[in-house]
Amino acid sequence: MDKLIVIKHLKVQGANAIAGLTWGFPAMSNFLGFTHALQRLLQKKIDEELNLSGCAVICHSSQVHAANNNLARETYFSLSRNPLIMKGKNAVTAPFNEEGKMHLDVSLLIHLEGDLAPDEERECTALLSQHLPRMRVAGGMVEGIGSIELVMNLGEVNREPKLKKRLLRSLLPGFALVSRHDILQNHIAATQKSPLDAWLDFSKHTRQATTVVADDGTEKTQWATVPLPYGGWLKPISVGYQGISKLYGAGEVGHVRDREVPAQFVESIYSLGQWISPHRITDIRHLFWSQSYDPEQSLYLCENNYVPDEPLNETSELTTSQEN
Repeated sequence: MDKLIVIKHLKVQGANAIAGLTWGFPAMSNFLGFTHALQRLLQKKIDEELNLSGCAVICHSSQVHAANNNLARETYFSLSRNPLIMKGKNAVTAPFNEEGKMHLDVSLLIHLEGDLAPDEERECTALLSQHLPRMRVAGGMVEGIGSIELVMNLGEVNREPKLKKRLLRSLLPGFALVSRHDILQNHIAATQKSPLDAWLDFSKHTRQATTVVADDGTEKTQWATVPLPYGGWLKPISVGYQGISKLYGAGEVGHVRDREVPAQFVESIYSLGQWISPHRITDIRHLFWSQSYDPEQSLYLCENNYVPDEPLNETSELTTSQEN
């Protein structure tokens, strides 16, 4: 029987705000990595047959450590280089790579597969309450946890409208991140642009000038934002990695985190996501992200099977919201 671990209002301090070419929210691979760490914990402490097969993320609030320069209309990450290092007799700031950090308040829905005895149910919740504060989430430290619940029958909750509505509305106010790769594919086909150029359309604001004749006969120029023909809060996201080298055996590559497992050089894969209110979800399973691996094409992907009730199309009157 499928179960659901509900971690509400997980407050994270100093999480990674950069995901490849995008910024503003951690990549889903961060949360799936956290889910995998929880799975190893439960398998070690409770039952080796337990499997955490998916994770859904609902963001309640976020604060990127950045400052805006209104003159240049650019946003800069708030960074410091501490402590000072000695260069000869002088104390200078240390060199560094740019890092973007942020605070998060998120709720996680984790799909649990496996059997639990009644005493193991209590042990599972207690174990999570004990170990979660010491774990890392997207590179950040856990600052607080609202509550941890264990839903014993996910199928029943998903079938019963009242139970489903009660669960999803308990996650408000907040927005769940789902995949909208279908919109990106449609945009590529409609514009005949390259995949990169089509993807970049969702990360920028296009403004167009129009000439307006005033009552006194003078001409004035007015600027207006040209929205894309899709409704919803759409956002470019990172969804995994593509191998760019062969798969090296354990110990063949130096300076890796774990020399006991195979290693491969990869580059990020990008797609399109959408922030959607949980109360609009008709199937809880549409919220889950899961991991997949294609050894033939060396693809390490984060997949989500969200299916909208009404597809976004060119007749939509909503304006697309974008973020870098």
